[in-house]
Amino acid sequence: MTAVMPNANDLEPLFRLEVLNMLKQEGKITESVIENMDTWHHSGFHVYCSDVILPGDEESLERLARYVIRAPLSQERMVYMGASEGTGMDQVIYTGKRNRVKKRFTALDWLARLVTHIPSKGEQLVRY
Repeated sequence: MTAVMPNANDLEPLFRLEVLNMLKQEGKITESVIENMDTWHHSGFHVYCSDVILPGDEESLERLARYVIRAPLSQERMVYMGASEGTGMDQVIYTGKRNRVKKRFTALDWLARLVTHIPSKGEQLVRY
């Protein structure tokens, strides 16, 4: 007998609903926060339905742990250009990892995007 592989696209909205309901019941978020999140282009949730990682599979667990704690951006793909370099204003050029597309930001726009990765006081982003 073969197991049926679940479809992540079907599970993601259900997972999102369960998590948001749990957070609302615990008093961590309000209905207005949920309504705001409903307007987001990307839900912020993901369901992984690929290869199973068994508890004794140290190599796969290590690979998954490394993925989870990776940095949200790479300094090697970021180039800072000061205003004195002919641009007229400070800029950052960032090259995407997958598509290698270069995006240009003013220094302030870059900082605005960067601070979204800074956790709030007491918030933990990496779990071991």
